[in-house]
Amino acid sequence: LLALAAVSLIAASAAAQTMTRGPYLQSGTEDSVVVRWRTSSATNSRVRFGPQPGQLTSMADEPTVTTEHVVRLTGLAPSTKYHYAVGTTSATLAGDDANHFFVTSPPRGVAAPMRIWVLGDAGTGSSSQQAVRNAYYAFTGSTHTNLVLLLGDNAYSDGTDSEYQSNFFNVYPTVLRKSVVWSTLGNHDGHSATSSSQSGPYYDIFTFPVNGEAGGVPSGTEAYYSFDCGNVHFVCLDSYESSRSPTGAMLQWLTQDLAMNTNTWLVAFFHHPPYSKGSHN
Repeated sequence: LLALAAVSLIAASAAAQTMTRGPYLQSGTEDSVVVRWRTSSATNSRVRFGPQPGQLTSMADEPTVTTEHVVRLTGLAPSTKYHYAVGTTSATLAGDDANHFFVTSPPRGVAAPMRIWVLGDAGTGSSSQQAVRNAYYAFTGSTHTNLVLLLGDNAYSDGTDSEYQSNFFNVYPTVLRKSVVWSTLGNHDGHSATSSSQSGPYYDIFTFPVNGEAGGVPSGTEAYYSFDCGNVHFVCLDSYESSRSPTGAMLQWLTQDLAMNTNTWLVAFFHHPPYSKGSHN
């Protein structure tokens, strides 16, 4: 009876879960992707995935009980569309429909069309932010957005967790669940995050490659990193907190990373423009 009661309590707990953030996609490569989401209370994690809704025959589990769910899917085929669902080992919380999917990157070094949405200083929570979002959705239509690049100041005014929820996750849920998001740190994000310790809401929210698992030279930090998508090499730099000295760790890493790059295209992104004129001179 005690065993049955325990099973019943576990099942009831799983059924009572609600999704409070996500799902959203991180660190996508030709054969892997990270799926993240947040729940109202702590549970284990499961992602089911497959070629079509109703055919999610593969799965990846994370047994750690948490409200911040981070599950890496591996062994995927390049340039392939997968549908997915997220939840616990006993309940599905979201997905298994036409709106929850991801497309893996092309093989590294292989040319392929891609659409990239670049957003900077977007997270103001204003009607203008929503108007820009709606205009992009109307423009791209049925063309899939492979990557979203965030140029920093993603959630005004201080990059707190609640500001990220209201000014980022609540604004872009439809693209976040199907397009891999990459970001660089802005000064407003840095009000509540620290690059040297990789701590604070910004670093808690995002999962970026530190060991070269997405291509490029390992950086050892989420403050700056690189990744490949087809024949494009992307380099993320931290223009706010990490040392910009020519002898500093970031520039030393960058020199090595660029020397190893053989891709046709190179895209570097960071928050502060090389030249600017306005309230910041």
